[in-house]
Amino acid sequence: MRVATISIYKQATYQLGRLTSDLNKANEVVTNNLKINSASDDPSGMKQVLTINSTLAALDQYQVNVDQAQNMLTTSETALDSMADQLSEMKLLCSSLANASASYQERSNAAESMQVYLDSLLDLANTEAYGGYVFGGDDNRTTPFTYNDDDNPTSVNYNGSSDAVNISISENTTISLDCCGSDLFYEDEIIVDTTNNQIIFTEDSGAGKDNILTIEATITSGTYNKEELAAVVEDTLNEASEEYGYGVVYKVEYDDDTNTFSIGTNGGDTTTTVTFENIDTETVRVANFDSTSQDFDDVEIKIINDSALTKYTPEDGSEPLTLTYTEDGTWEVTNDPGYGLAAKIEASGDTIEIDVDDDGESDIVIDLNEPPEQGTTISFDIVEGYENASILTDLGFDSETVTLSPVSSDTPVAGAVTVVAGKNDTIDFIETTEDKDTSVQLTATIKAGSYANSESYAKAVEEALETASAKNGNRVNYSVEYDKDRKTFTISEDVDTGRQLESFELLFSSGTHTDSSAASDLGFSDKDVSSGPVEGAAASWSIWDTVFDLKEALENDDVDGIQRAMTRLENHYESITSAISSIGTTYNATTTAEVTISKSDLTLTTQRSTVRDADAVEAIMVLKSTQTIYEAALSSTSSVMGLGSLMDYM
Repeated sequence: MRVATISIYKQATYQLGRLTSDLNKANEVVTNNLKINSASDDPSGMKQVLTINSTLAALDQYQVNVDQAQNMLTTSETALDSMADQLSEMKLLCSSLANASASYQERSNAAESMQVYLDSLLDLANTEAYGGYVFGGDDNRTTPFTYNDDDNPTSVNYNGSSDAVNISISENTTISLDCCGSDLFYEDEIIVDTTNNQIIFTEDSGAGKDNILTIEATITSGTYNKEELAAVVEDTLNEASEEYGYGVVYKVEYDDDTNTFSIGTNGGDTTTTVTFENIDTETVRVANFDSTSQDFDDVEIKIINDSALTKYTPEDGSEPLTLTYTEDGTWEVTNDPGYGLAAKIEASGDTIEIDVDDDGESDIVIDLNEPPEQGTTISFDIVEGYENASILTDLGFDSETVTLSPVSSDTPVAGAVTVVAGKNDTIDFIETTEDKDTSVQLTATIKAGSYANSESYAKAVEEALETASAKNGNRVNYSVEYDKDRKTFTISEDVDTGRQLESFELLFSSGTHTDSSAASDLGFSDKDVSSGPVEGAAASWSIWDTVFDLKEALENDDVDGIQRAMTRLENHYESITSAISSIGTTYNATTTAEVTISKSDLTLTTQRSTVRDADAVEAIMVLKSTQTIYEAALSSTSSVMGLGSLMDYM
């Protein structure tokens, strides 16, 4: 059978096309060193390659995240190191300035340097890295710390977030960068010691000045968080009142939402007015210590008996109290500005004990901490001073006094009362339960009629309050009492039947029935009255508060304030160094993640190479083989096609 040349031509063309395609592929493999260049080359293999590529891209992002985290951690650690150094400097400064040898001028000069420390600490707290503020939390585009007043700053505002930055370093691992300024520079715990462990308060039962009791209570020293501090202050007040006062039951609470402390009573005492004092008390100090011929670097002076030092160094230009060490081992009083001391004081090594009031007991003890040399002279003044070891400022109560008063009328009233409906028969009030739930406005309507005396009127008011509470409130039992001596009414929750309320508020000015209010009949003025506890300002225990307080103490030559600042600075220093340690732990986690990422990257790259990359030698051999076949096909096709005639294409 004769085959038409056209058929041979078509077949030859097809085969040459296929061989050309094979040659191109072989050439592409050699050129790119890839055996899979498209899905058609190996659909299954290409799927594996795409999966590996996706995982490698994720690893690249994790590595970027690790780099970012390490940059931020390193930067924050450097900033915190610098802050710790500055806190140490201030602690050393406080230590020297709390010493009696420091002068008023030295403390005044140091006060001026506090602004330099504040500016430096603020700059460090606003440290930037990776395009954001490292201590701003997850809101790292806003400057986290700013003065309340750039010209005359008295506090520092935090403008950042309280949420830490979280960074993913693997598919299932996220690390938290614990660099949030609201945690680092604001303490959750406070150290209570002799510089801030006092609560001085009075309880006035209303029975006259002779029955006002002044109570001094001491809080047990220790470290407390805010909830614990509220509890220990409450226990201290209750124990002190039970032993030395009228047995008032106090309630001290901390509200985490508002960051405030509140002080109140359980409402059971309806007559006692309590006043907490946050004022400086008078004391004496040894100041302006000086020595000649010998320098004493670490002098310690203790005043044992404040009351004995009633005569301060005269301010008439006379020299201070001056002592000179003699060859017989005693201290000669070479200048006595009026204390009436003996001519010589026996020495005990490097310690000097001075009995100012001549009662046989030491009133001042001076420890030079090194033996004195013959002829060495020391001098010092005994001066008036003040101290304040109250815990109230730490609770947010900065005013001099904090007063808790029962809900009692302020104007004496007596005699019969006539209640006219719609004229003087209402009391608007709201109730707040111990769970902080506040009621709608309640309106007590006093039964109209004539009441022969204040006692019967008090009973009617009590019934009206209870009726309104039972209808729309919390079914509270009230107690309304009339004091015949003071001619005043007192309104309280009747805690004998169980306490339900945190507080209640009588809305004499803001209620909806002020036109028919019973305020004047009860002796109240036209203003709202609350039975609730007294709430302080936000309790901030920050580094900034400490430095501002230290600055004020230095300006006022307040040694106790300086010592108080020392305790706080130590607490801040420990917090900062602890944070540095935590940062180190987090950094270690990033280096571990970095190693894991590197190993995974190598493994996946190897797998992808196995699936996708060509063997160079094999690829070249295939290319040469394909070329040979292609050239042979061209040659044979040319020979065959050259033998044909026109009839072969018909």
